[in-house]
Order: sequence, then C-alpha cells, then structure tokens
Amino acid sequence: MPDRLEVRLHDEQVGWITRGSRRERIEFEWVEDYPPGPVTLTESFGSVRSKAPSAEASSFFGGYALEGRQRERLTVRRGISNPTDLYAMLREFGSSIAGAVTISDPDVASRTQPRYEPISDGEIIQRLRRAANDGDLGSDDQSRSMLAGYQPKLLLARFDGKWHLPRGRAHSTHILKPRLPGRRDALAREHYGHALAAELGLARYRTELVGNGANQYLVIERYDRAVNGETVSLIHQEDAAQALGLDWVDDHAKFQDPGAPRDSHRPSAYRIAELLGSLQGEGKPVADFLRRLTFTVLLGDNDAHAKNLAILHLPGRSVLADVYDAVPNLFQDGRIDYNLALAIDGSFDHRRISAAHLIHEAERWNALGTGEAEQIVTATVADFAKALDRVTVPPGVPALARTQLAWNVERLQAGLEINERPSGYRRRRSRP
Repeated sequence: MPDRLEVRLHDEQVGWITRGSRRERIEFEWVEDYPPGPVTLTESFGSVRSKAPSAEASSFFGGYALEGRQRERLTVRRGISNPTDLYAMLREFGSSIAGAVTISDPDVASRTQPRYEPISDGEIIQRLRRAANDGDLGSDDQSRSMLAGYQPKLLLARFDGKWHLPRGRAHSTHILKPRLPGRRDALAREHYGHALAAELGLARYRTELVGNGANQYLVIERYDRAVNGETVSLIHQEDAAQALGLDWVDDHAKFQDPGAPRDSHRPSAYRIAELLGSLQGEGKPVADFLRRLTFTVLLGDNDAHAKNLAILHLPGRSVLADVYDAVPNLFQDGRIDYNLALAIDGSFDHRRISAAHLIHEAERWNALGTGEAEQIVTATVADFAKALDRVTVPPGVPALARTQLAWNVERLQAGLEINERPSGYRRRRSRP
C-alpha cells in the first residue's frame, strides 16, 4: 500500500491523502461510502466523489500550509528538501492547523500523542525572539502544528490563565506575535484595528498587548478554537483563497492583480461575493462582506487579501469568520503605493474610493436587495465614526493614524473620494 495520510474533520475520518504527480500536488480520496456530514469540508470541491480533482484538492490543503520564510525555515529544519513538497509538509505539520481538519500519518500518530507542557514567561520571550529572528513559529521538533501567514508567531494554549506549550498533536488556543525591530508600532496598530472591528461587531475574540519595548508581544485569541477546562474543541474554517482554489505556492495569488484585474486565477471582490452568495444556511454573508469591505476602506487596510478573509463551516450552515489581521497601514506620510488588495468599482487606489464606489461595486454583485448596499455602507461609516470616539487608541499607535481614520470617515460621509489628507487637517468634533 502506498504512503498515505489520514484526513479527519472534527475527529471523523473523511479521506486519504497520497502524493501527487508533482511536488506541489497531492491526491485526495474520500473514504469509501463517506456520508456527507452537517459540516462542509470545503467550497472548492463540494461534491463527495471517490476522488477529488487534484488541482482543487492541492489548493485547499496547500492553503493550510506555511508561507514565505516560515515555509523555508521549518521545512529545512524538519529535513524536507523541497519547500513546495506539499505531502511532506502536511505529514510533518498537519496534525494541528487552522480550522477542524487534522492530517496525520497513521504510523506516526501513535508516537505523537497530544500533550501540554507549562511554559514560563521567560521562555515565551525567548521563543518569540527566535521566531522574530528566524521568521518562523518559534517551535521545535516536538510540535506538529502550523499556521499560514508571513508574520512570525508562537502558538500556545492558555488554561486558567496559565500558558502551555502544545506538544505532538495538541492544539493551540492563542497566537502570540513578537515585536519586530523594523516595525515597532505594527503590534499596536493591529491591536487598534481589532479593537475597532470588535466595536463594530465584526470580531468577537480578544487581543491583548503584553510587555514593553523589544519584549512586547500581541496575544490573539483563536476564533477557530473553543476551550472548556483543558479540552480544546476545533471550529472548522477555510479562507477565501482555499475556497476559490487559488494557487497555494504563488505568494501573490491571494491578491487581485492590478495589471490583470480579471485574471481568473486571482481573487476579486466580485468573485468573493459570488462565492459567499452560494453558501448554505441562514444569515447574509454577502451583506457581511460588504460591511467589512467598507471597514477595510475606512481602516486603510491594504492587506485584506483572500487569505485574510475566512468562512466558518458550522453544522448546517456556513458564515463569514471574524475579521482578523486588520491593520491601519495607509496613513504613513510619503507613501508611494496606495493600492488595496482588492479593487473596488474598478479602482485599486485607496485615495480614489468613495461611498458611491463601494455601493456601485456591491450593486454589480446582484446579490442584495434594492437600496440595501447604500444602507449597509452608510450604516457602517456611521458606526465606524462612533467607534473612533469610543475606542481608546493603544499606546504606540501614531497620532497620525487616528487622524487619518477620522479623515476617511468625513470624506465618505460627505460623498467625496478619500483623496490625501491635507497637512493642516484637524478632525471635526462629533456632536453629542
């Protein structure tokens, strides 16, 4: 029998993975007579047949894989000669990934039992420094976890307020991001972006800034985990890049291409809205998407690509996941690139966006009721203005950031394009 990996969803086996025809490809075969359960595995190959198309299966499972420098560093450390060897990467790190999918070698699983080890504050700092220096997850050879993304991070579990290091196939509950020397205010800005999203009801998990100076780090509660005592339950998710079947090897595939905006191998707001309109269950994911697209513009977030938007697959329904990795980036003076990750009404330039552009973009989707797009955009802008007054700016966030966010609100409320903020601008005080 050829080497193969066992694929489980919520601890129920759904299929097998074997090597594909190329390093970056795998084959996925459903277990015999698999009855579709109440939770969808993926939107990319929805029908349960004996074997899924190799390209779609590779894009889906590859979407859980490491990215960038993390991929290069950790694959070398585990003896994987080619960083695009998807089968080897899933075999080595697939026991704890985003969502509720787990992948393991049946012959190795018995030797990698899940367990947790207490970890001290000092060791947390040491591992975060290593993650920052090496650009990886600060893990060791006893971890079977991975999480996509470029930013260095450390995966830990917190029970009763105490930190633990997941070993073997144990699952983390939190993501810790270290402060990087060249981006000293990045953690504070991300914390601020999350606080604004939470105020708008777009995020329900918690974040916390810990420490000072070079030892500062951001603690992020995982929304795809539920903790009861020391039992960690998994909540299934996939990001939009996986659901759209985007190439997992190409680091640029998660962005819409300004040079070829209609490229079917890249995402767009239209394609994502079309995907969300096909989801099963209650709720209005397309309306939710428009709300967070408006939030992205108001926040000045130029990194809201397809991997930074996810779908939660719950029993009997699928919904948009909480907003994550939302950072106000487009406020620094002297910027030469104001492009967003996804075009809005044909424009990538953040300075050229107005409320009318957002409304017209949404009306092109043909998925909302008459006048609904305008109502959503108008309400989101008003809610964001209130959030600016209610949310305390975290220490470390430049004053320029909040000033720019206020400018964005005022321009959209006035029916104007955002344009560039004049140097002498001061925010209008809102009336009681």
